[in-house]
Amino acid sequence: MLRSAVIGCGAVSKNHGKALKNSEYTHLEYCVDIDIEKAKAFSDNYGGIPLTDYRELFDKNLDCVHVITPHNTHPQIVMDLLDHGINVFCEKPLAITVNEAKAMIKKSEESGKILGVCFQNRLNKATVEAKEILESGKYGKILSGMALVTWYRNGKYYSESPWRGKYSGEGGGCIINQSIHTLDLVDYLTGGVESLAGFDGKLRDSNDYEVEDSAMALMHLKCGADIVAFCSNCYLGSKVCDVELRLEHAVMTVRQSGLTIVEESGETIFHPAEVLTGEKSEWGVSHGLLIDEFYKSLINKTPFISDCHTALAAVSIVNAIQHSKGRSIKIER
Repeated sequence: MLRSAVIGCGAVSKNHGKALKNSEYTHLEYCVDIDIEKAKAFSDNYGGIPLTDYRELFDKNLDCVHVITPHNTHPQIVMDLLDHGINVFCEKPLAITVNEAKAMIKKSEESGKILGVCFQNRLNKATVEAKEILESGKYGKILSGMALVTWYRNGKYYSESPWRGKYSGEGGGCIINQSIHTLDLVDYLTGGVESLAGFDGKLRDSNDYEVEDSAMALMHLKCGADIVAFCSNCYLGSKVCDVELRLEHAVMTVRQSGLTIVEESGETIFHPAEVLTGEKSEWGVSHGLLIDEFYKSLINKTPFISDCHTALAAVSIVNAIQHSKGRSIKIER
């Protein structure tokens, strides 16, 4: 059993806590939060000795630490852990900027420790099936596509966390938070986004946040096709996170509920997947799968499906949309 800890015991931590509590590969030793009551509550539910300073973990002989803190704190905490010989599993995004992400990747390489990133939707059933079909070439090449993300986040969502809704704390709004998983899937499924041009903006007349609440982009893929993306958290309705890919002989739609394939004959094939309901259902069902894969990769010394190198593109895509203003920007890797 590997020894692990969690830094950050807020809302997202419950998915990590559940996975660690049920894991056959690791035992949770510590949980850290600057708010000791949050750490104690996490400990009561999932285990671990509560602490308030992550630096106390440096001499605890840990194999891995989960970093589940505000976006702007990721680089310092992650690099401190890597410097002390500890593998890290970091919540998305890896960092707010490409330069920070590159520094974290360099530190991982220098330390010889693994830095994984929580893009759990890569292991959703629909994603896995779509990836296999695309790599098989069964329906031909990608001709075009669309990514659609429509959620709802209002003033209360931002006021509950002082770091949210600010570029200094969150690094953006709907792109870096709600949409980054879908943008990552576009890059992951298609073989890579080469460049993009886009626009982002704050469309609501609100003083509750300063970051963008909507964005659009035209992404040019390495394979030569173009994908258009529409993202907004102004939609008061069901949460939509779709990736539609038009191939030579079919149209595939990847969503949490499953994979839909409309073949050129007109036949529709649907492969359903397990979905969650209620608050935070958009987190999906694959946190536990990805976390188990991370620990198996540590034990077996095998490549991890969502390591820091492959997670850099998502940060670059976010930054490119934010700075494009309609001009083409190359995606860094």
